[in-house]
Amino acid sequence: MQIDWILLIYSLPSHPSRKRAYVWRELKKLGAIYLRDGVALLPRNTAVDRRLGDVAERIQEYAGTVELVLSPAFLNRQPERFVDRFNADRTDEYRELHHECVHFLRDVLEDVDAATFGFPDVDKLDNDLHRLQRWLGQVRERDYFDAPGLDRVEDMLAKCERAFEQFASRASEREKRPLPVQSEDVFERLGGPANVPNAQDPELPL
Repeated sequence: MQIDWILLIYSLPSHPSRKRAYVWRELKKLGAIYLRDGVALLPRNTAVDRRLGDVAERIQEYAGTVELVLSPAFLNRQPERFVDRFNADRTDEYRELHHECVHFLRDVLEDVDAATFGFPDVDKLDNDLHRLQRWLGQVRERDYFDAPGLDRVEDMLAKCERAFEQFASRASEREKRPLPVQSEDVFERLGGPANVPNAQDPELPL
């Protein structure tokens, strides 16, 4: 398997820890794997080269040291093992995302069963659905080797989208229904007879 890699080798001061955390988060967004502390590996493409260049500049701004090694050669079938690690990470993410999609469908069902849903519930679910869609897009961007699990998540997310459309449609229909006319007689609204003459009112105990 012929893969063109890029290797980031860096070090940062121990404090403040937020600088190390920033670099770690940026590399995690890219889906990098660590060969050891401060040594991260990614397959090369235009977007990866650009974003790793940005990370390298930030490391220098943080008073760290950094080297970008282009197209390193690995021996002893290392590339295949690297690909397995990338795919394992993405498969875990697809599994987690599938679980969140199932949770989303359960939320829709619970709101429907509550029979009191309306536009506030629609707004919340709409935000949740967009979060799932963005999440899938981010994982796909760092899925460099077509890890197992994408098709399963895409099918489940499509179900989430259809369920949300139906839910929003039902909420819209509920909003269009006229409110029931309420009697102006408070006693009647509390369950008693309306317009009872005073003379026939039951005497209240003293």
